[in-house]
Amino acid sequence: MTGKPAVLNIAELFDEGCVYRVPIYQRAYAWGADEIKTLLDDVRRADGQYYLGSLVVARCGSERNRTVYEVIDGQQRLTTLYLLMAALCHDDDDQAAAALDAWHMRLEYECRAESYGALLQQLRKSGAPDQPEDVGAQDGPSDQETMCRPLLDGYQIIRQELEDRQELEDRQDFEDPERRIDLEKLRTNVSIVRDELPSGTDLNRYFEVMNTRGVQLRPQDVVKARLMSAVSSPTDRETIGRIWDVCSDMDHYMQCLATPDERTRWFGEGWTSAPPADWNRLVGEAAPDNDGGDDGSAKLSKSFEDVLQEALSEEPPQAEQQAQSGAHSDDETERYRSVISFPAFLMHVLRIYSDDENVSLDDASLLSEFDNRVVNIFDDKAVGIPSASAEDNAKRFAAALLRCRFLFDNYIVKTHMDSAVSSDATEWTLKCCRKNKSKKERSYYLANAFSDEVQQELIMIQSMFQVTETGNNHKNALYAMLQWLWGVEAVDGFAFLQRIREYARERLERALGLESLKDAPTEERQSRIREAVSRGVGTEHFIFNYLDYALWVLLAPVDGSAQGEDVPVVSIFGADEPPTIASDVRTQWWEYTAQSDESMQALDCKQFRFRYRNSVEHFSPRHPLGGGAPDNVDDFGNLCLLTVQENSRRNNLDAMEKIRHFNVGQQSLKFQFMVGQAQKENAWGKPQIEKQTELWVQLLDALSMASRSR
Repeated sequence: MTGKPAVLNIAELFDEGCVYRVPIYQRAYAWGADEIKTLLDDVRRADGQYYLGSLVVARCGSERNRTVYEVIDGQQRLTTLYLLMAALCHDDDDQAAAALDAWHMRLEYECRAESYGALLQQLRKSGAPDQPEDVGAQDGPSDQETMCRPLLDGYQIIRQELEDRQELEDRQDFEDPERRIDLEKLRTNVSIVRDELPSGTDLNRYFEVMNTRGVQLRPQDVVKARLMSAVSSPTDRETIGRIWDVCSDMDHYMQCLATPDERTRWFGEGWTSAPPADWNRLVGEAAPDNDGGDDGSAKLSKSFEDVLQEALSEEPPQAEQQAQSGAHSDDETERYRSVISFPAFLMHVLRIYSDDENVSLDDASLLSEFDNRVVNIFDDKAVGIPSASAEDNAKRFAAALLRCRFLFDNYIVKTHMDSAVSSDATEWTLKCCRKNKSKKERSYYLANAFSDEVQQELIMIQSMFQVTETGNNHKNALYAMLQWLWGVEAVDGFAFLQRIREYARERLERALGLESLKDAPTEERQSRIREAVSRGVGTEHFIFNYLDYALWVLLAPVDGSAQGEDVPVVSIFGADEPPTIASDVRTQWWEYTAQSDESMQALDCKQFRFRYRNSVEHFSPRHPLGGGAPDNVDDFGNLCLLTVQENSRRNNLDAMEKIRHFNVGQQSLKFQFMVGQAQKENAWGKPQIEKQTELWVQLLDALSMASRSR
């Protein structure tokens, strides 16, 4: 790029007297409802400064004293912002009028200059499209209307979203006013990063290369280029590039992507050691240009635009050369999938690198957080870390990225993809990649990450968090795990499990609202728990999932055992002696599973796995087909989690009918408990719901108290 990217809030972007022209080789406006609503949700989240991403442009002269920029990347986002501003700037208030008066930016599409231009100008002028002239029904829509349909549809989606939000605000029970899109909030809090390509760039070639690779310029590409351009040694640049390539493929183990030399240098002879923090060891101590060029000349730095241009001109890209450099792609490794994307993973690395929990985990903040906390190449000074050079910071961040990815690969669950099963039945796995010393077979094998005593429970508790924090961003549990792994010299499975359990209990205490009741009487605590868990569809999903995890810990060892057999309880309660409620739960489970009537659905604890069950189900429906729901229908004893598809198909069936329609052994353990009691008593209504609610309130109380009885 030509220099430091311009960070413009929306007011500056639209008030600037310039023209943004979308070139003819780019497609027309194509965003639909999903993309538009995602952008609107991003805008609604804007507390303080919020960055929507980058806008890549090329300066191509001036017209009538206006600078003209050709839009290379980001035109769909820019057009949607234009439509949103048009919708907001015509409210009948002074703020909207002032914003409209200050609007000097123009947007043009070369490919549809006349049709798009007229519509965009009309929206800017009046906030509504011109009404089409009377046309006979037989004539159908005009060519101009057809060409403009994507823009019209986008504008109508935005208008409908704004109107729906206004209706919610007008309701007295609406409790989320900050979700409204306010014009002033949009103009001042939301920003975009405008990167300008250097003069002389072959724009057609630039755009062609980006699109033939299937992606346009992404924030992580900009970060990679900034890191590489901050160092002066060619070997250092190559090392940062290789670390980036290896780490950015989240669906393969690192050892399968690295070259044979890198595997030994980074992970040791057996490929089991965490990468060293020493940069010279990562680079290779014998590298000839660590202190100078091959000919002894001084080290030369490269500009950011040079690095970016080199990356764009590579044929094929470096990531596609891995097979030539010794990387493996294997059916076994390709069956595993990461629980997080690479941009979101970078946010975790940034937080660990900075040792600051104020770093956002939202990858929409990647560019701004990176500039603030790692390296700003334009003035060669890192913000917030004045004692270190930009070059040192770039190396330290690359080393931190490599080590964090190693910890992630070895100690964090993945999903095991099997095309024969549905997506919500994905299995979880916790494997690590090891060097195979046998030269007759492939160079690596996958082994369990931990000993048999803790392997399965670590899979359970990690997958419990994954199905709770389903989004790509804001995975706070994952960060807590990576932070702990980062801080220990050797990873002990029992210590790791204990740390995750402690974190889970802290989360449970917050979800139940017990932070201020640590020393309160039992009755007061349990009253608060009843209130927290009996909120119908508003009950936190984490409470359901943590209860299933606790039930699995309690029941898996005794499932199928003789009643009264002395089975040790894993210390989930944090005390030597488990509370009485633990025995009560096990006794009830034994009674339910001992029922011998062949017509009853079988319960199965051993086959339980965490799935993406993200819809709260009422076992006794709120609106039964025959009418007459119990008055405690929203109590916790009547609730469980199902997949959205399962819930939508059977939500109005009564409880006894649901039992006949579900494969009960594949459902949550809480659901299986309800089935067990219903089958035992051949009924499900208010008394059964009360019994179940009291059972779980007592168990949750004991689980939440465990953190204070270790």
